[in-house]
Amino acid sequence: MKQTSGKLTPPPPAVVAKALNTEKLTIDWLAGDGSDRCYFRVRSPDLKRSYVLMQLSGTDADNLKRGQYDWVEVSNILRANKIAAPGCVAVLADYAALLIDDYGDTMLETAALTSAKNSSINNCLPFFEASLQTVGRFLAIPATPGNVWTKRAFDRDRFVWELRFFISKYLEPIGRYTLSSREDDDFSNDISAISSYLSSASRFFVHRDYHSRNIMIHDEKVAIIDFQDARLGPPSYDLVSLVFDSYVPLSIETRLELLEKGLAYIRSSAGQAAYDRAKEEWRPMLLQRQLKAIGSFGYLTVDKHKGDYLRNVAPALQTLLDAGVQDSRWPFLSGRLLQILANTLPDRTASFLSTDPGLSLASAGSRRL
Repeated sequence: MKQTSGKLTPPPPAVVAKALNTEKLTIDWLAGDGSDRCYFRVRSPDLKRSYVLMQLSGTDADNLKRGQYDWVEVSNILRANKIAAPGCVAVLADYAALLIDDYGDTMLETAALTSAKNSSINNCLPFFEASLQTVGRFLAIPATPGNVWTKRAFDRDRFVWELRFFISKYLEPIGRYTLSSREDDDFSNDISAISSYLSSASRFFVHRDYHSRNIMIHDEKVAIIDFQDARLGPPSYDLVSLVFDSYVPLSIETRLELLEKGLAYIRSSAGQAAYDRAKEEWRPMLLQRQLKAIGSFGYLTVDKHKGDYLRNVAPALQTLLDAGVQDSRWPFLSGRLLQILANTLPDRTASFLSTDPGLSLASAGSRRL
């Protein structure tokens, strides 16, 4: 698939028009995300609504041509379970593209930042609650053998890989810190322990990238996008991903209130066992999830040139300090490593980190849910 100036080229307009059974249309580029996909909005005076064209490349494009692109199957599963998500309108396999439903331009992040700017953050909280209800619905999706998302999991090796990704893509190249031999041993022991613990509960549907940029607000309701990498995972994975999303400026009090509501939705939708495990594991899950996210911020900024994601590092670290993730089962990972991270923040992000003594590494654990 041809790519120019960082943008993939969409199919010829005539091809798209034929797929939509119309003669005239416009194809306008949409701002993308951290992926290698590109998106375009398709409009026609002959159509009652607009559509989104998802342009693929690389392995995704090859899989689509073979009729094995996971997005389509996961979309069908979500919609069958009454979860609002775009459906596939047409497959343009020869051009590595999909035409899908259009849920507009308003991300949950946009609503949250607008509310914060207007000093009315509470205005966006109903959308967060609706998104947390969706987490409960995710966990209730039956793990039917053969479904694409049941064929991959957050197993021990995957969690270990993600934590080493944090070292290779953020701490060493951007934080400019190399673990000593002793620190590396402690790190290895801790990531083995936390990964074994978390993976033992990888039995549920998880979106894998469930945050405010992948939740759209359309007609005052939420809809889910970017779900093609769904897999088996722990019940708290999407919960902490959303509640402690570093893209949105929520207070720790608000985050903990949302966490309690999310846990309640998990209990009502997925049952007591899922609730008990999510409540037990959410802090270790948050620690793992945010370290991986920080690694991704480095990767997207330096390797992929997707923009300045490093601005999100300090807010992500702040959520770990706020939540009190210190744990004697993985003391280096939840203690010394966070101190190292705080001391190596890029100058332009360090100013976001709270200087409130009550949120120090030593005392953050006093807040318990």
